[in-house]
Amino acid sequence: MTRSQVSPWVVRGLYLFAIVLVVSPLIDFASTVWPLRPGDLQWRYGFLGLGAGFLHTPILGLVLAMAVAYWQDHLSVLRRLGVLSAVAAAAILPVLVEFPLDVLAMRGLRAQDPQTGALIGAIIQEVKYLGACLVLVCLGIGGMQTAKQLMATSGAGDSPGSVSHAGHSDRVATTRPGGH
Repeated sequence: MTRSQVSPWVVRGLYLFAIVLVVSPLIDFASTVWPLRPGDLQWRYGFLGLGAGFLHTPILGLVLAMAVAYWQDHLSVLRRLGVLSAVAAAAILPVLVEFPLDVLAMRGLRAQDPQTGALIGAIIQEVKYLGACLVLVCLGIGGMQTAKQLMATSGAGDSPGSVSHAGHSDRVATTRPGGH
């Protein structure tokens, strides 16, 4: 089966599932931390601590959407998702600084015994944020570069390239080994 034989409903379903993977955890997270109180140290500590646990599913949705965009030669979608990844990585950068500062401030408010457990938990959350940031940077740069290279090769944005008699994009066969 070639890509031209894949039902557009499959592609729509994969994009929809990717959107659900991104949006659903964000809604759950927002409903957990509402109402917003960024000036409250305890709220911010909880918000940032919980946030690390909600990152991976939306990133998985982003990866799925980027894979579908690449697979289907939706190059402008791939480029936009790359930009979105880079913006998300940039949004995480301040958290990498703020969360450890909030952890230190909260340590002063806690009794001596639970501090070690809280510190270990905070380190794990910080590693999650750092990992997510690195993944998003890679996806951002990679998505934008891949879209740019494929657009340059094809000479167009989301156009399917020149279509052969079988209805398969010639650009795909010349730009990707194996024709996929």
